[in-house]
Amino acid sequence: MKKSAVLLVTASLLLCLAVGVGMAADIVTVPTANQLKAGEMDVAAYYISVDQDSLIEPLQGLGIDFVRFQTLYVGLTDKVELDAHRGDVDVAGAETIWNATVLVQQEDQRRPAMVVGGRDLSRVFGHASYFLSAAKTLNPPVGGPPTEPIIRLHLSLGTEDHQTLFGEGRHEGLFGGVQALLRPSNPAVGLIALYDGTDVITGLTFVPEPGWPTLKGGTFGGHWWVGVSYTFNAQQ
Repeated sequence: MKKSAVLLVTASLLLCLAVGVGMAADIVTVPTANQLKAGEMDVAAYYISVDQDSLIEPLQGLGIDFVRFQTLYVGLTDKVELDAHRGDVDVAGAETIWNATVLVQQEDQRRPAMVVGGRDLSRVFGHASYFLSAAKTLNPPVGGPPTEPIIRLHLSLGTEDHQTLFGEGRHEGLFGGVQALLRPSNPAVGLIALYDGTDVITGLTFVPEPGWPTLKGGTFGGHWWVGVSYTFNAQQ
């Protein structure tokens, strides 16, 4: 009973805590229309500290103090992204899930970017969930690098996903939020505020210099998290 309940947590490895504008598809557990280009890759490692009182009843009292996880996002083409999420709960083994998104509409001055996607696709029968996500940058930079804050809105419609962090159903119906790059560079500072259908998620990001890894941290419902990620182009 204890092991099966704990593995319910590891099966949820849906935390990609990317916050930078135009990076990998997910923001924390929230699917978005952010999409990597062909050859681009995003690798990351994260730590989430678990608040026992915020867990669902079957998981309370099992002694789950933290979750460690790693993510890999790969732009296969300019329209197709494949993701692998591996997680390890402190009292159980590790598990990996596979997700994918396909860009169906490129963002322009009038229209948002739109993607269709699925999560936990290795278990397509009875486990996978699906979503349609849209994203629109309200004030994209014109004629050069950004010099002022950039605001990006996210809205998705999905089927309920039970293979999520802490075994709670998420992504059913409407969900989304706001992503912002408050300071464009030297250092770059960003934030997020989103709702994933169950929890409110917040985060701050910090990039000391262009080309450096992104440092990040924030809250996930009653829990808190920290992480580091790095995005690069494998074709260069």
